[in-house]
Amino acid sequence: MAETPIKRDGRKENASATQTALQRVALRWFSEQGYEKAPVGSICADAGVTVGALYHHYGDKKGLFAAVVEQVDAQLVQAAVAASQGIVDSGGGVWDAFLASVDTVLQAGANAPLRRLMLVEAPAVLGAQVWGEIRQRQGLGAMRAQIDALQAHGIFRGHDAERLARIILGALYGAMDSMPADDNKGLTALDDAKRCLVAMLEGLLRG
Repeated sequence: MAETPIKRDGRKENASATQTALQRVALRWFSEQGYEKAPVGSICADAGVTVGALYHHYGDKKGLFAAVVEQVDAQLVQAAVAASQGIVDSGGGVWDAFLASVDTVLQAGANAPLRRLMLVEAPAVLGAQVWGEIRQRQGLGAMRAQIDALQAHGIFRGHDAERLARIILGALYGAMDSMPADDNKGLTALDDAKRCLVAMLEGLLRG
């Protein structure tokens, strides 16, 4: 008996394609121009969709911005997890894997437009509650999972996992925020920030 072919849902595929296009273009506009200077009409025109499609999928411009920010944070988490897993797969220890994940996020934060988007515009546009909820689902949630994994290996056992995750993530955001606007000074600042972070983390390791 021939198998019944799986029926594709064209509406869902079109919706997904629309959302992908809107978020890709909106990320560029929000990163380069900032939230206030990114016109809804221009975003939709560049994405090849109607303004009505934006309001249908996201409610308003702020809803689109929230989706973009969450996507960026999720991608940072994915990159950090991949870096950590790469160390483990090559025979490295969990501590070195953790440092690799931290380094990956810090390097991403050296990108000035992304840094402004995540550290300045996101909390200002979305407010503390919504931004905090996104962080809880993405960056903070991932950091908490890493702390749990480290504690399972005997590292950081003397500290409350949730508190420590918030402290370390706060230090990481602070390191990103310390990056200069001048790209010519970026590499030096990145190296210095990395040394500071590692020294702090190693201090916690001994504590």
